[in-house]
Amino acid sequence: MTRPRGAWVALGGVSLAFGGCLRTPTTAPSANSPLASIEQAFQSARYWEDQLRLTESLGRDTLPNGVTASAIQDSLRTTRQRYRAQLHAPRPPLRTAADSAALALLHGAAAAANADAQTVNTAPTAARDALAVTVRTVMTAYSRAANRIVINGDTLNRLSILGLLSRTNDPALRKQLFLALDPVWRSINHDNGATSPYRTMLRLRTASWGDTASPIERKGLDFGLTATQVETWLTDALGAWRAAMPDTMLEPWDWYHFTGAASRRLSPRIADITDIRRVNDAFFEALGASPNRLRIAYDLEPRAGKYPVAFTDFGTRNRWLDERLVAGSPWVFASYLTGGFDNLSELLHETGHGIHIAGIRTRPAFIDWPDNDTFTEALADVAALELYEPAWQHRFLGDSATLAESLRAKYAGIVFDMAWALLEIRVHRTPGADPNQLWTDITSQYLRIRPHPEWSWWAMRGQLIEEPGYLINYALGAFLVADMRARMTEQWGSFSTPSDSRYEQLTEHLYRFGRERSSRRVLEDFLGRAPRPDALFRDLRRMSR
Repeated sequence: MTRPRGAWVALGGVSLAFGGCLRTPTTAPSANSPLASIEQAFQSARYWEDQLRLTESLGRDTLPNGVTASAIQDSLRTTRQRYRAQLHAPRPPLRTAADSAALALLHGAAAAANADAQTVNTAPTAARDALAVTVRTVMTAYSRAANRIVINGDTLNRLSILGLLSRTNDPALRKQLFLALDPVWRSINHDNGATSPYRTMLRLRTASWGDTASPIERKGLDFGLTATQVETWLTDALGAWRAAMPDTMLEPWDWYHFTGAASRRLSPRIADITDIRRVNDAFFEALGASPNRLRIAYDLEPRAGKYPVAFTDFGTRNRWLDERLVAGSPWVFASYLTGGFDNLSELLHETGHGIHIAGIRTRPAFIDWPDNDTFTEALADVAALELYEPAWQHRFLGDSATLAESLRAKYAGIVFDMAWALLEIRVHRTPGADPNQLWTDITSQYLRIRPHPEWSWWAMRGQLIEEPGYLINYALGAFLVADMRARMTEQWGSFSTPSDSRYEQLTEHLYRFGRERSSRRVLEDFLGRAPRPDALFRDLRRMSR
């Protein structure tokens, strides 16, 4: 995922810690632009904001290059002042629509950063906000519970438990592992009472939205889809999954095992963190996107206080220096105790984010994540989902599961994201509803999982706490990525037989724009039409072959 960020969303850089030059993009900034000096000041300020956030993500007061957090804060204040002065200085008239769009973004960033500064300066007042306090409290409790789960004398974390469920053959031990997640569920929803943390956040958020559409309802609008259409796509896909599965109710811990045949077969080949890094790097190198060459940095070891959800961020980003675009250094954060097929899947996804932001090649004002998180999450999976093709497995892992086993593993994660998306749609539509019962209704109807309304086992994703509706990005994004992958296969061939020109193709058509173009325009330009759900249904049907 892309971690939530403050107003000065990661950008830019100064002259330290940069690698080689990137191929010149078609949207290089003009030195004669009326905004040239403003954008240079902007990317310098953004660099220090990125560096400050990097210290927080690493849990350090000093970066590997020796720069301290206090020095970064001083530099950030100085460069922000310089940027604001440039922004309000007299300048020649704007000549192009691109200049106008860039200026609007620059003003927006400055206003948001100023609002952030005021919030920091009035922290005692902000701390009285009930929603903010609850979110911080619950996230702290969730992080503590998810990162330290003791079972049979072993200390594990949430990801390790979920991986073991798919690979553990003893049903009794599977149940024990599953129920060991109870502290994680309770950190979010306690006993599911009316005053539980989650239900409290739900009421506060609904009240704050008032009569406006919730962020959840707006997810599809950026792609021309109504909320009803999004929900229909989700229920149709879940119905297709149900039709392809045995008509047998399974306990949740047995469901993970049933869908985990590919993991059981292939995880022993990538048992350590070094193994999944090796495979991850080899695959992206074969695409022409070597993580080493693109200067992607990884922080994969667990530690106390570490953010509990895997994410990718700008450490430094691509920056214009003397009319050259100089490479930045994206950072991937996760907490892995072991390797395994499931952790490899997540690592490929996060590296997908890394190669995306390394490929953004546009003017400084636009060097940022796209304007839509659903599209961003879909782009991260364009290459990563090849993990579930037997030909890819044979090439990179030296063995393969069957096609049915592989697709079952692939869509197990996707349909769970769709189930969570439906839960959020429905629980925010009716805030007084019982989330345990809603989850039970969805998972029993579509996933054929035995009802357990006495447990809040839905409450184990950190996104449910901080970002309502974020899980819909993965669910809706699954349709977008299936559509894009089908188009790419038609044009360029399979990812399972990689070409070292693939990264440049992806960059040219999808990665390079940042905020220069809307996500909808980039997607529709590539597809030649609006997105459709057909490709996902065709792919899912392969599971029954």
